[in-house]
Amino acid sequence: CDREGENICFEVMENVVPNLKKLPGVQQVWRAKFSSLAPVDLKKAMLTLGSPNEDEARSVDARQEIDLKLGCSFTRFQTKYFQGKYGDLDTNLISYGPCQTPTLWFCVKRHDEITSFQPEAFYTIDVEISKGGRDLHLEWQRGQVFDLTVATTFKEIVAKA
Repeated sequence: CDREGENICFEVMENVVPNLKKLPGVQQVWRAKFSSLAPVDLKKAMLTLGSPNEDEARSVDARQEIDLKLGCSFTRFQTKYFQGKYGDLDTNLISYGPCQTPTLWFCVKRHDEITSFQPEAFYTIDVEISKGGRDLHLEWQRGQVFDLTVATTFKEIVAKA
C-alpha cells in the first residue's frame, strides 16, 4: 500500500462523501490498505481498517504537480536545445517526464539483453514407450541440460532400462 492508493481513496471520497447520509459523531469512511488481491491479504486489510490520511494524499498531488511542471519545462528546454543539432532527429518535440526516464531505462536494458543474446546448445531426452498398441510419451522433469556429456549419460541410462 502506498501514497498513490491514499490519493485514490480521497478521489473516491470526493465523489462519495457528499452523497452519504450524515451521521453525527460517527466516522463513515474507512481505508483498507493492501498491496495484493490475494484473499488472505484482502481479509487482513478488512480486519485492520484505518482512517484515510489526507497528508499522504496531498503529497501525491504535490508530486504530480511538480512532475507536470518539471516535465513541461524540461521538454521545452531539450526540444529547443536539440533542434537542428542532429539531421536525422525529429525535433518537433523531445518529451521528458520523470516517469519516462526509468521506463526508458527498462526498455533499453531489455533491448540490450535481446540484442546481446547468444543462443546456447541444449539437450533433451525424449522417450516414447509403446506397449499393447498404445504409445506413452515420457517427459523428463529436468527438461534440458547444456552439457552433452551429461545428456549422453542420461540417454544411456534410459536406453539400458
